[in-house]
Amino acid sequence: MSNESRFVSESLEALLVSIADGVREAQEVMSSAPSVDVFGRPMTTYHMPRLDFKVEVNMETVAKNGSSGGLMLKIRKLPGGSSTRDISSTLSGRLVAIPPGEGLPTLILTISSERETARRHRITLSATNSAGEILAGQAIELNINRDASKQLSQVEGVNLKNLRQGTRLNDVILITDAAGTAETLFNIDAGLPAKAVLVLTAELGSENVSLSVAAGGGA
Repeated sequence: MSNESRFVSESLEALLVSIADGVREAQEVMSSAPSVDVFGRPMTTYHMPRLDFKVEVNMETVAKNGSSGGLMLKIRKLPGGSSTRDISSTLSGRLVAIPPGEGLPTLILTISSERETARRHRITLSATNSAGEILAGQAIELNINRDASKQLSQVEGVNLKNLRQGTRLNDVILITDAAGTAETLFNIDAGLPAKAVLVLTAELGSENVSLSVAAGGGA
């Protein structure tokens, strides 16, 4: 390959890399948006599946007389004799995003609660994947998110300094059964104000979900 051909090829390659980098950065910004709001409710997320592009490029390479034969893109007129060549190219194609998990089924973790009494909730976790497979025998870690609980309680006008001893989970490590589910009880201390909000966070691998629970309620 001649120096000129190599120069043009590398320039076009750099252009394509710049387009791909722009798409990646845009997706990273969209992916950085929170998946749930401050109350633990799911929010809309966005994914860029592909980008179709068409770029028309006009290049002019300049080889200055008396030089060692190096090439440069012409930005301004060069003094002295030179030889030039115009090159026109049209680039078109499609950049396709790799699905999450590099095309493998992605983990789906869900959490829900059912109030059994005024201060006791039954927490249910479910683990599946995007292929519809049930994930049995998976260890899910469940915790009370103290910082998030304090912040949400403050929104409700409650200064949640501590959670009190009676606020606890019966289990913090849950193993999913043959149906891909696991359950435990969440007890809330009777001394906490009814408007207090408690946040539970479940983790399985890189996946995590949150659930907000109001301290008060009917029996």
